[in-house]
Amino acid sequence: MNIFHISLNNLKRRKVKMIFLMLGLVVGVATVIALTNIIQAMHIELGDRIDEFGANAIILPRTEGMEMNYGNNVGSDLYLDLQKLTMDDIPKIYESSVAEYINIVSPKLVGAVEAGDQKTIIVGIEPREEFFQKPWFSLKEQAGNQDNLVFIELPEDSIILGSAASEALNMRVGDQVTINQQTFHVYGILDELGSEEDGLIFANLGVVQELLGRPGELSMIEVSAYCNSCPIEEIAMGLEDAMPNSRVTPLRQAALFREETIDNFSSFGIALSSMVLIIAALVVLTTMLSSVNERTREIGIFRAIGFRRSHIIQIIILEVAMVSIIGGIIGYFSGSLMAKYAGPYIAQIQGDIPLQLDLLLPAILLSTGLAIITSIYPAIKAAKLDPAEALRFI
Repeated sequence: MNIFHISLNNLKRRKVKMIFLMLGLVVGVATVIALTNIIQAMHIELGDRIDEFGANAIILPRTEGMEMNYGNNVGSDLYLDLQKLTMDDIPKIYESSVAEYINIVSPKLVGAVEAGDQKTIIVGIEPREEFFQKPWFSLKEQAGNQDNLVFIELPEDSIILGSAASEALNMRVGDQVTINQQTFHVYGILDELGSEEDGLIFANLGVVQELLGRPGELSMIEVSAYCNSCPIEEIAMGLEDAMPNSRVTPLRQAALFREETIDNFSSFGIALSSMVLIIAALVVLTTMLSSVNERTREIGIFRAIGFRRSHIIQIIILEVAMVSIIGGIIGYFSGSLMAKYAGPYIAQIQGDIPLQLDLLLPAILLSTGLAIITSIYPAIKAAKLDPAEALRFI
């Protein structure tokens, strides 16, 4: 009987202990794989968001605090003076000192309306600029055969619904809906984006301005530069200089703030994984020490019939290696499933987390390496047993 068969038979005879040892490794590896998958998915999503935002900036009306005094200096109060954006501000963008960087200017007006018997939010847009600026927008349902949103001619009496808005209003393409006592046709329905746009209604800017009784007014202006590497902070300052009634916020900063959040989550993940791996190592150590103590007589017999110390060490290490390989495989799939189903909720990730097959080998190596290193001391202890002392208990 060779060393491999001896190790295999020992595993069969001590199933409960080996299963307990394997569970410790599975929990440790699964935790590491799950956190690694989630963090990788967060970084990928962050990269996608930065690419989508590019060097975009959003222009909003400037809000200023002003002091209002009452008669005879009895007291004073603070109120907010909200400046307005209008269509007249758009030419100022093209006349600004940073006009050479400007690619797309997409003005919007946002307001609350009654659609059917529900209150919802409508956004007035200039369709070509809006959809050219956001190429990730696509229609799952549409009137006609226009696949490219950039070239859609949205009629004045038509609207486009977000996926959640279409479900809330129970509307499909071609249906009619009354918005603030005016009838519109549903031209198209956007694919689900997993963001606030899903719950919005989109219509032509001029139509919404008239519908809300706010002719010429704008809620915001989104600006895109020609390139992702354009100096967005410089663009923001140049636009504020040209439009004193506005404040300009680079959208890219929101993605960079999320990068800081990911870094913090990564640090937490490393700390948590380290703690779980330490616990797994302790489980392996105590299990193997207990196994060695139970096998004193068996080891004494092996030594008495000619097995060397190196053979005893090989038997124990081989047992641990076989268990740890299986534990690494189970831990990999368990961690991947945890990341796939729990990750989007834990990390607020849009979309699924795919199976990372390239992590299978590292998972097995992590499990095997941890188990073997932790088992070295029990293996050496077993090899040092005096065969005469061990055989006294037979």
